[in-house]
Amino acid sequence: MRKIHSFFIAIALCTTALAHAGTQVLGFEIGVTTVEQLRENLSKKTQLEPSGTNKYSGGEMLKTDGAAYDIEGLTSVLYVFDDQKKLAGVFMDMGKHRFDTIFQFLSKKYKVSAQQRPFVGDQFASFRPADALIEMDAPHLGFTMEVRYIRNDLLQKFKAQSKAEAAAKRNSEASKF
Repeated sequence: MRKIHSFFIAIALCTTALAHAGTQVLGFEIGVTTVEQLRENLSKKTQLEPSGTNKYSGGEMLKTDGAAYDIEGLTSVLYVFDDQKKLAGVFMDMGKHRFDTIFQFLSKKYKVSAQQRPFVGDQFASFRPADALIEMDAPHLGFTMEVRYIRNDLLQKFKAQSKAEAAAKRNSEASKF
């Protein structure tokens, strides 16, 4: 009886841990992976280049080429951290010929929240795990697409700051008339 009770407790703990697991991308967890963990993991595989400080998260950004990941068409990866040095976003550039394949990979893991996939024209898809937004954006006249993993709080900061900047621009223009 005691073994059965222990077994069910173990299953409950594992299930709880999985339910709270963050969104995974390229072997890193959004909101959990630190700058140091990422550097340690990737330093032997690829060269990481500092890319400044993100104006929305207040954290540093690191960029690398896509060669170390063994993903066809991946040309660059930008990691965005918050001011607590936790991973807040991952932005990948890759050949847009991979749109359908990447869409299939993601739609097996996450619920599709929006999609625009015409035969000719801009293609777009978004997915909504609990802690992030995943977007695929392939402009019609380009050869590359962007796949973005953005933590919810970073997305909210981006929207709020973009709205404030647009309002300031409108006010500035209005004052000139």
